[in-house]
Amino acid sequence: MNFSFLPDLLALMILIFILVLLRRRHPQERADLWLLGLFFTLVEAAAHTFYAQNGPPQKILHVIVMDCYLLTGMIFVWAAGVHPVSKASRLLYLSLNGLPLLALCTVYGLHLNKGIAFFPCMAAGMVIGVSTSLYLRRSWTVAVLHVCGWMAMGYLIHISDYRAAVYWSLCCVYATAAVNFQRRLPAGSTGKLAIVTGFTIWSLCLLLHPWIVQYREYADIASHIWNMQKSLISIGMILVMLEEQVSSNEWLALHDELTGLPNRRLFADRLTTAIERANRTGTRLALIILDLNGFKKINDTLGHQAGDQVLREVSTNLRKSVRSSDTLARLGGDEFVIVAADIERQQSLDHFMEAVQRALNRSILVEGRPMVVTASMGMAMYPEDAQDSIRLVRVADQRMYTLKQRPGAQPVKSAAGLTATAADSQLAAVASAQR
Repeated sequence: MNFSFLPDLLALMILIFILVLLRRRHPQERADLWLLGLFFTLVEAAAHTFYAQNGPPQKILHVIVMDCYLLTGMIFVWAAGVHPVSKASRLLYLSLNGLPLLALCTVYGLHLNKGIAFFPCMAAGMVIGVSTSLYLRRSWTVAVLHVCGWMAMGYLIHISDYRAAVYWSLCCVYATAAVNFQRRLPAGSTGKLAIVTGFTIWSLCLLLHPWIVQYREYADIASHIWNMQKSLISIGMILVMLEEQVSSNEWLALHDELTGLPNRRLFADRLTTAIERANRTGTRLALIILDLNGFKKINDTLGHQAGDQVLREVSTNLRKSVRSSDTLARLGGDEFVIVAADIERQQSLDHFMEAVQRALNRSILVEGRPMVVTASMGMAMYPEDAQDSIRLVRVADQRMYTLKQRPGAQPVKSAAGLTATAADSQLAAVASAQR
């Protein structure tokens, strides 16, 4: 038993334990895959501690180590997958291509160092790699890469360098994981830098392993580098999860959790920015406040879950009606607000209001039943109605409230027998704004 591996094994166990705690607080499929990959890394490290200090490793331990290398790499390739295909196709692609590699690692672990044992694995791998690349990935580039990789392995097998052939295949797997993580994780992430660096070092260690074995004087430094990259990747994963949590908290501070729309805080900032831009460009700005009619009755009769569904459906319809340069926000409860910038002509304003009205009148499904929910709307124009954001909101809110009190805005039964409103609030809001 090689006790020199125990400190690194303990450090890896601690890092995995920390990742488990983070995963319990923020469960996600990717974290589960990371933990599975690190588990196989832990098994490989544990098997390594039972290697004899001198002489070749026992066959069963060697098979465990080699297969764990491959399974770890394949899991991380899956976790960092960026393929433009379905999840089922990705899983099938990785599984089929993993079979010949698994056979190759097992043959090498069993010390069957004969070409007749390796060549069938190589041939099957090339056929499967090209076929799956063309039919599942639909990529000639990936097919060519498979051919090049397996041909290089075939040459190494031909010259009886079986160790180099197997470690070349593992190097390709870990290099693929490094490339995929580079493409998938967000730019500027410290965790991404640690993960990509770790997998790059891992792939280089695998590539250089056959050479290191021949020059034992470099074995110690190579062993330290080998253990360093495992810790680097584990720390990188922890950092990615923490960075994503910080980003999520920042998003929640500025957005409504139910609808995903900007909240009151972000709306105030957007409105101030829009007014400043209108001053610079000499354009007009429309502020529209919408309050759903009969929403309390929906909550009382159908329940709060149905009310939440109504809010989500209405926000989705409204989001489709506004321009990308406009701001749609939820102020709270059943109240929404739209900031429409660059309103230069009455015709464009009328067109915009019609689009909003059509979005509100669109039928929605609530617990499988169709429902039409409209709103009372109040509009204020900048700079005609007010010169600052506070007064602009106040004017729009007063006009909306005045319209809300009209008899036509009271809840009635729709044709479907569900809560609706008979108010045509668009023309009233426009007329109010023009006074």
